[in-house]
Amino acid sequence: MADPAVLADLISFLIEKNDIITLEICTCLLPLLGGLLESNLDRHQDISLNMLLKLVKVFGSVIYSSISAPASVGVDIEAEQRMERYNLCFVELEKVKNWLPALTRRGGSIAKSAQELSLALQDVS
Repeated sequence: MADPAVLADLISFLIEKNDIITLEICTCLLPLLGGLLESNLDRHQDISLNMLLKLVKVFGSVIYSSISAPASVGVDIEAEQRMERYNLCFVELEKVKNWLPALTRRGGSIAKSAQELSLALQDVS
């Protein structure tokens, strides 16, 4: 998305309606949320961190356990597509992990949210 403010508004809506988020939506959201973390605006970073925390709580353990699970035997296209989504999510979450130390050093509510997300990621990985 070209306009981070529009994206932040969309994410705010999804935070309230997180029951509609599927793994496929999560796969699409993670790169966008990473982009919001790079914003200079606290609001964008705060919204991104809040949504990331919700996604990690819902999908984090499944993503990390699937990455370490042995490959299945046979042809299962749906399982392969799911595994591809898990891999994409894993890569994006690893990128987010790299941003967290800088956000934690900032102080304030952003630092608190970044630290909470860091702990949640540690719990699932």
